[in-house]
Amino acid sequence: MVKLNASVHPNLSETVTENLRRKNVATTVDFVAADSVELTITTGFSHTEILQIKQHILKEFGYTKKNALELFIAEKKDVIPTGVTCLDDLLKGGLCPGYLCELCGSSSSGKTQLCLTIVANAAATQSDIVAWYFDTKKDFSRLRYEEILEARNFGQEIIKEALQRTKVCYVHSFSELMQDLRQLLTLYKTEQYSLKEKRFLVIIDSLPAIIFETRQMRQKTYESVYQLDELAEVCRFLTFECRAAVVTVNAISRWNSTNEAEPMEVTPALGKYWIPIPATRLLLARQRQSEARKITVLRDPRVKWKDSCTVVVSDAGVTSR
Repeated sequence: MVKLNASVHPNLSETVTENLRRKNVATTVDFVAADSVELTITTGFSHTEILQIKQHILKEFGYTKKNALELFIAEKKDVIPTGVTCLDDLLKGGLCPGYLCELCGSSSSGKTQLCLTIVANAAATQSDIVAWYFDTKKDFSRLRYEEILEARNFGQEIIKEALQRTKVCYVHSFSELMQDLRQLLTLYKTEQYSLKEKRFLVIIDSLPAIIFETRQMRQKTYESVYQLDELAEVCRFLTFECRAAVVTVNAISRWNSTNEAEPMEVTPALGKYWIPIPATRLLLARQRQSEARKITVLRDPRVKWKDSCTVVVSDAGVTSR
């Protein structure tokens, strides 16, 4: 729900909105549901002006009814390709807005390289996307990012535009991450980043880097649970309200000595509370000290469990083998 202010409608000045709040009319929903006659008394507007404001609010902030086919077509249209052909085939087109996807794996399994590939492809091929990369390990490299774009044969003008559409935030603590995510939500509500004009792709690389540090410092597991609950709530708002595609990076707490993890033998880090939060979970595993990586689906409502594909890490990022 959007709070009433001048950005909702020019006639809703600070004085008018204050008078409305005193009558418990604080949001667009409250205004539309309120009796028009009462609103004319409270605001001093004519009945015609009240109706015009309501029509404007319904047009700008309301929803239209859609049948299942229309919703399916819209969802397919909004899918964000990862830029990795076999992975896009596996995920029925790519990342779906409104879903939280988690990449998990051991060290050097290619999680960051896949994140860079996803962001680079989205920023270069989808002009309506603004990509936010929250880096907790200082692993983001602009040189590597440009190398991926150049290796994929994008021109200098497209690379320049992709760089402008990619916002990188270096995060040093969990509190900083939450503050930055909330600022992103605030930006979403402004006209500059309206839902009709822009789509959000949010990458958080990675969560254990700040969650485990906090646990070590405070030695209180229950505080970490509260933090994960807070993070989950913000991610839900990003996915449900903002229709953002959110990708988080996680470690695995158990794998075998050959570094070829099987789905039944691994457990994502961050504890049991976090396990059901992501709608999609992909496991990355390095194949026998080579540049090949196996990506296995551990969780996804669209894909059969344990379906997998094999990719390669190269100058062009992560590509199909």
